[in-house]
Amino acid sequence: MTARRLAGFSYIGVMVTLVIAAIGMQGAAVMWQQQTQRANEALLLEVGEAYRLAIGRYYESTPQPVKQFPMTLNELVEDKRFPVLKRHLRKLYTDPFFARQGMTLMFRNGRIVGVHSQSLLQPIRSAGYQEFESGFNGAKHYREWQFIYEPNTLADLELAWSNR
Repeated sequence: MTARRLAGFSYIGVMVTLVIAAIGMQGAAVMWQQQTQRANEALLLEVGEAYRLAIGRYYESTPQPVKQFPMTLNELVEDKRFPVLKRHLRKLYTDPFFARQGMTLMFRNGRIVGVHSQSLLQPIRSAGYQEFESGFNGAKHYREWQFIYEPNTLADLELAWSNR
């Protein structure tokens, strides 16, 4: 064989190797993206429940006879309704799918009753949620996962959350 023919075979070999490497890298990228989404999904469940529980503690600890929800999220971090500062959350958490944004607030009568994500991604997990997360079954987007505090459920929420 001449040197020219051997160079042609080497070129084809390099091209086949590049195609195989590209296919492998594409598979790795899909797996990495899915792992990232799973991690963000788990974090969204944690952050959302932290907000729901904090809103519930704020509501239940209202010193007046008429219970109130917070007007701002900062009131969950620094509840100044008492002589001694009370904290229902350590800090404000961001939306795991939009790192530069906080969670989207849900209001009732001008007060915060819950939070949710703005993500339009389809959840990976579609069933098998805790009882207090039953509204998440069959959700088409993460924004349908609404973490709302309903009065008289705080003890049930804290018990279910601690059993996770």
